[in-house]
Amino acid sequence: MRKRNKQFVIRLSDSEWNHLNELVKYSGQSRESYLRMCINGLVPRPAPSVELVEVTQVLRQIAESINGIAGAVYKQNKMDDSVYMENYKALQKQINEIMLLIRQPINMEEVWQSQKYGQ
Repeated sequence: MRKRNKQFVIRLSDSEWNHLNELVKYSGQSRESYLRMCINGLVPRPAPSVELVEVTQVLRQIAESINGIAGAVYKQNKMDDSVYMENYKALQKQINEIMLLIRQPINMEEVWQSQKYGQ
């Protein structure tokens, strides 16, 4: 485990302070965590919306239902469950990829090179 025992004081204007707090709020992280990522050349993405989290939960429930159906079909020997299992695994993979994409931080150089920040 890392030991973080160094600290520093930084002075910000009111507008800089408000801007930092806004960025931190949208990221869903602590101010310290946000700044550590920036120091490491990363800009955290905004936290996913409540709606996106709810959709992901529904997709997970669907995947669990598909898995339950596949198990029941397999036990009853009425149908080969390989198709259901393939779909279940593909759905889980897609959910995981979506979550990775929305949580992946942005490289700071990409932000700096964009036209918005290039002035």
